[in-house]
Amino acid sequence: MTRKINYCWFNSIISSRLVNWKNILNKLIKISKDSSFKGSYSGSEDIELLGKFDGTLLVKTLFIKKTGVFNGAVSAENIFVEGVINADIETETLHLKATGIIDGDVYYRNIIIDSGGILKSQMVQNMSKMKNLVELNKKLK
Repeated sequence: MTRKINYCWFNSIISSRLVNWKNILNKLIKISKDSSFKGSYSGSEDIELLGKFDGTLLVKTLFIKKTGVFNGAVSAENIFVEGVINADIETETLHLKATGIIDGDVYYRNIIIDSGGILKSQMVQNMSKMKNLVELNKKLK
């Protein structure tokens, strides 16, 4: 019995350390409420936007909080919008929250729009078909 407890204890220590390393490797970049950024950024990090971003962005996950405003073009695996985004969007998963506003062309695979979320767009395209994805990639080059 003692060996099993020690083994379980050891496994929990190893598991918790792996989770900590995972959190360290997947850093979250925050642009605070009183900050603004102008330009282009590309990286494997996640971004939480509480302030203003003008430009182009290529990241893993983008969180636009209620006070956040994004203008430009964005490509990300996941985008969560509680604030305002005036941009062309390319994403695997888009979640437009009740307080969110999107104005721009949207290319997505999965979309969730909460009641109250506002989507103003001339083009909302599901990229489930490979042909659409290939055409979009050509456009971006």
